[in-house]
Amino acid sequence: MAARRHTATISPDLIQQLFQLNYEDDERERAGAEADGAGDDSPAGGGGANNRSGSAKKLNIKDEAIVASAEVVRMFVAELVHRAAEGAKEDGEDTVDGTHLERVLPQFLLDFAS
Repeated sequence: MAARRHTATISPDLIQQLFQLNYEDDERERAGAEADGAGDDSPAGGGGANNRSGSAKKLNIKDEAIVASAEVVRMFVAELVHRAAEGAKEDGEDTVDGTHLERVLPQFLLDFAS
């Protein structure tokens, strides 16, 4: 029986949510830094860094950019898993576990850093 090959995808909705959460975190940090630097204890800023009332701006990203980002994440994860599987194979194991990922991750990140 031939090995079954499955092409996984990363949901563009997930990528959109990750971008939005990161954007909101940055906005909260920026608002907190501005509040700390102002030296004013009054709540005139409308709640400061703890404001989660939905007043955060929605991040607008074109659909093509989200789809492209999802594909980059998919390829990134696929390459990481491939390298970890090679490491498991070298160890004579047929199951990839966390230690295999931990061993290849530093070099993997360095490969993408340059």
